[in-house]
Amino acid sequence: MIGAGPSGLFAAAELARHGVSVRIVERDPVPHRQARATAVQPGTLEILARAGPVDAALAAAVHLGCARVFDADLQRVGELAFAGVDCPWEFQCSLPQWRTEQILAERLVELGGVVERGVAAASLEERDDSVLVGLERADGTVEAVEAEWVIGAGGAHSVTRASMAEALEGFTYPGTALAADVRVRCGLPRDGSNLVAAPEGYVLLAPLPDERWITFVGDLDDGEAERVASAAPRDAVGAAIGRRVAADIAVEDVGWAATFRMHHRVVSRLAQGRRFLLGDAGHLSSPFGGEGLNSGLHDAHDIAWKLALTLRGRGRPTLLESFEPERLAADDHVLEVSNRVDGLVRAAVESARTGARRSPATPAQLAALARSRCLLDVSYADSPLVAEHLGPGVEAPAVPGPGDRYPDRTRLSGTAHHVLLFGAADDAGVERLRRRWRGLVDVVHATDDPRRAGLSTQGAVLVRPDGHIGFRAAPADAAGLAALDTHLDSYLVPS
Repeated sequence: MIGAGPSGLFAAAELARHGVSVRIVERDPVPHRQARATAVQPGTLEILARAGPVDAALAAAVHLGCARVFDADLQRVGELAFAGVDCPWEFQCSLPQWRTEQILAERLVELGGVVERGVAAASLEERDDSVLVGLERADGTVEAVEAEWVIGAGGAHSVTRASMAEALEGFTYPGTALAADVRVRCGLPRDGSNLVAAPEGYVLLAPLPDERWITFVGDLDDGEAERVASAAPRDAVGAAIGRRVAADIAVEDVGWAATFRMHHRVVSRLAQGRRFLLGDAGHLSSPFGGEGLNSGLHDAHDIAWKLALTLRGRGRPTLLESFEPERLAADDHVLEVSNRVDGLVRAAVESARTGARRSPATPAQLAALARSRCLLDVSYADSPLVAEHLGPGVEAPAVPGPGDRYPDRTRLSGTAHHVLLFGAADDAGVERLRRRWRGLVDVVHATDDPRRAGLSTQGAVLVRPDGHIGFRAAPADAAGLAALDTHLDSYLVPS
């Protein structure tokens, strides 16, 4: 594993949870203390719940139940609530990235792992059955390591991506923005994020623990950008906010500040041979929606169970090959959502400049946007790892379907697949599934509403280790369970 940011740490911890030993190296000799990406979405909390560290994240974070929009006088003009998104946690967790990384690193240590710091990957050379990695330590010593697989989670300047001759294709948003971890005195509520749209630009203020805030200030002019680099941070950040917000917001302290450009970029390939890309190594998005860190964690969640089964000899080549198409489709969707949110922010600023008002969104549109922002609508419907078998005359509900998130996935524990049986099922077929897939698949007679699993009445649903529906059979008769067995056999090796 190259890189001990959120994606690398989570992938290493998940592989360890699945019984795989991982060597993880990180160039930086000590962990950073910068806020950076701060939003952990409800859909990510669900996978953290299955992975273990969700309680630590919930306890450490500020819970944000909505995203609000204000004018320059701090009069509220809009709100997007996360209530009703159908998740155990209908709020975002807001905490500095360094704290998220600390929680993930602690989970890795619990599982027997350790991060080797001050070790940089300088080169990668793929061979027939391994990857030769050249490592350089801070003291100048070098080491050549032969690894079965390499996961590149080293950020936007990824040596793994360079070794694959891949580039982050896309575009850079116009303008320069400021990000800062601040303590401010203001009248803004701390139960949600707050976007102030003004003619001079925008100010986003979202609460962090310890009465702090993460702020993004947009549309900096050249003078403002220079002042952030040269002046005292408190004065520069305070002046940038004050230029855009008419109401009194007093900056009392700046813990960290930096200017940056926003990007919309993704690679054409996330996998090549024995190398994989996670997080910023494979995609960059606007920070407004808070999806960047989260999509990297979902990348890690996806690769971990697939690579673990492959290393145990229980996965066919199809399994690991599915990582790239699944995550590219998901990351493209996340980029689309991020771009949509970025567009809404810029439209709010333009409205403040011109006085023109856009037509308000309908309740259905707001609900769909909330689910998208929460990463609850990611689907692998076109994946080679999902399918269904519907008997004659059977009509299944539209959602959730094969590839979609199983809404109650947090109730399922462990690292195995789950076959959920609703109503009557062919006894011989059930026994065959239990016998053939012992250790890989848990067969459970469910008592919940079958519609929650994408069934009208009775049938069988396969839920993968990542909580997505992999197969739907209705009814769970001999033909349906045989089709399910064949599907499992397409990417897993039976007992």
